[in-house]
Amino acid sequence: MADISECNIKVICRVRPLNESEERAGSKFVLKFPTDESVNVGNKTFVYDKVLKPTVTQEHVYNVTAKPIVADVLSGYNGTIFAYGQTSSGKTHTMEGVLNKENLKGIIPRIVQDIFNYIYGMDENLEFHIKVSYFEIYMDKIRDLLDVTKTNLSVHEDKNRVPYVKGCTERFVSSPEEVMEVIDEGKSNRHVAVTTLPDRFEIARHFPNGLSFPADAFVYSR
Repeated sequence: MADISECNIKVICRVRPLNESEERAGSKFVLKFPTDESVNVGNKTFVYDKVLKPTVTQEHVYNVTAKPIVADVLSGYNGTIFAYGQTSSGKTHTMEGVLNKENLKGIIPRIVQDIFNYIYGMDENLEFHIKVSYFEIYMDKIRDLLDVTKTNLSVHEDKNRVPYVKGCTERFVSSPEEVMEVIDEGKSNRHVAVTTLPDRFEIARHFPNGLSFPADAFVYSR
């Protein structure tokens, strides 16, 4: 588990590899990586908590960025993973990847699998109830992507001052495959004009450009 005394927010720069069309065009990287925490663009240097070069694997990206957060969530803390960047910068490659290729899977399917692996390893007398929701924020309005009739939801706080989206559809899921089915359904309902704004899906709650995990999303009982 991460040391809670450490900074609760970390910023990691991931530089995606060239895609096939860029390689065919003969594109080259112009970035330089003097250290594991910095990147040079021309004569400017930018410093982050961690810099992930184009050569790193999807598994390594997950282990560095998300795995510690998943461990904290399963220990009772809240956690969020948010991918930010312009169109074609690699957000989808990082967060989703290629679902049917193990080495190319992104953060989201790996998180889902880790959570269910944790559950599968628990006492068989425990019963888990996992809910997922999926919504987008567009033009300052929250739209439920699992119920397109809900187009202007509002954010509230519960008795513990934890924010939540009131009235957002929640689906019970019992396997990684069911979670990915919910994601596919929600993606089909995304606003056609959205290219850079974050969606939010919860598995607690995910953005395919990010994921948020309220600790109370994992309810279990004997």
